[in-house]
Amino acid sequence: MSLKRLSALNSRAIWVCTLLLCLVGCGGGGGSSSNNPPAVTQDTSRALAQICSKESPYAAKSSIPTTQGVLADEKKWIKAYMSERYLWYKDIPTLNADESRYNVLAEGVVDVWSSLLNYFTDSKTPLKTAIGTLVDKFSFIIDSVSWNSYVDSSLRGYGVMLKTSTEGGLKVLTVAYVYPNTPAMSAGLARGDQIIGIDGASVNDTSPQGADTFNEGLRPTKVAPHKFQILRAGQIVNVTMQAEVITLQQVEYKVLNVGSQKIGYLLFNSHVPGAESYLIQAMTNFKQQGISDLVVDLRYNGGGYLAIANALAYSVAGRTLAQGKVFEWTQFSDKRSSENYAMNFTSVGLNNQVYPSLGIAKIYVLVTGGTCSASESFINGLRGIDVQVELIGTTTCGKPYGFYPQDNCGITYAAMEMEGLNAKFEGRFSDGMVPQCTVLDDLNRPLGDASEGMLSVAIKRMQGQSCSQAAGLAIGSQDLSGMALRDHGVLLRPEWQTNKFLNTRPSFTSK
Repeated sequence: MSLKRLSALNSRAIWVCTLLLCLVGCGGGGGSSSNNPPAVTQDTSRALAQICSKESPYAAKSSIPTTQGVLADEKKWIKAYMSERYLWYKDIPTLNADESRYNVLAEGVVDVWSSLLNYFTDSKTPLKTAIGTLVDKFSFIIDSVSWNSYVDSSLRGYGVMLKTSTEGGLKVLTVAYVYPNTPAMSAGLARGDQIIGIDGASVNDTSPQGADTFNEGLRPTKVAPHKFQILRAGQIVNVTMQAEVITLQQVEYKVLNVGSQKIGYLLFNSHVPGAESYLIQAMTNFKQQGISDLVVDLRYNGGGYLAIANALAYSVAGRTLAQGKVFEWTQFSDKRSSENYAMNFTSVGLNNQVYPSLGIAKIYVLVTGGTCSASESFINGLRGIDVQVELIGTTTCGKPYGFYPQDNCGITYAAMEMEGLNAKFEGRFSDGMVPQCTVLDDLNRPLGDASEGMLSVAIKRMQGQSCSQAAGLAIGSQDLSGMALRDHGVLLRPEWQTNKFLNTRPSFTSK
């Protein structure tokens, strides 16, 4: 059964992304326009901002006025910024800014990007979680032109979401999702297709020429058609596609009639502004049809605006359960405790659109390692007001943190600044949220198909089966429940696109 396709596309071009905490700048810099940096009277990020290395190719593209300085000035700004805003500021290692690692030369010229990236990366906390992964695997930097294009939803692509895995030592690239009304859909690409070659270059071609050819076809930098070699059900299929500037429809939905049950299925891929009208349409349809159960598919949702997660959670829980309750406590470091605040549940989303109230006491959420940030806040926020949320799939990415992007000299910095907790002050899931029923992503069936692995388990759980029964596993009395299993494939998207943002500095109740 195919998903219900929505009649219109989002008004903004959006990639598989996440947005939310968008304040610009740490101050306007200052000083003279001479080659020597101005004297700084205090070592704050505001006083040190926008004093840029003369070798920087990024400062010239900055939307904020800059002053010419030297590379050391940008490193001083990073040190001040991290000291002031970083959640783990107490754990910042002591660095010698004069080391060659932070003054990289390329053919005798200062490599500004590599120098600053190394300095920023080495400034992050070295602490690890209980299972040995870095506590901060999320803070990043990116050139501001790319960041602004990302936030403004400008994308040239095919409209396909890919997962990468390794089998027998070889890379496998599989289509996980095809967005409606995109070049990929027009070309007939489908979930489960494997991309084995592009323009004559194999996915496993390790030669420089072959790798360049494959990568150019996968993420085109030029306007040109590309020939894809696809493996589909054991057969080779040739497909030609040309990337276009497109809008990605982030929401699809349907109602499944299973016996006497009416089950709402909501596929939600990104908490972005253009998704809101579709979310409201979906939830309104569910309310009109009187659904008895709800499945929210967040398996590929990397996060986004917290305001959207909040409004969707309110819509699920309804006025009686959510009104006046805290959706998420936002907590900064101890030196910024006065900035801590409570974001209450609200039916009004990011675009001031009102979400309907369903009042559902238990929902099923489909998750993978691609479920991150604002998506995890949606889950955690509902649990904070005693809405039962049963997770089905594999362990989520584990990102309870958020940030305000800061531009300096044409580079956007995103150091994690805050941690989110629910109304019960529960959170701290940096190793991910473990599902109640562990099920691998089933790439062989369409999303929304009642026989698709994860959705079928959710339906059977509604009918009273145990996790092991629902998954069809003959494992005796052992119940496949609460296992911290990671998915065998990962989404092919930059790590920095899995984030949680706040749209403005809040004026909520402090605590």
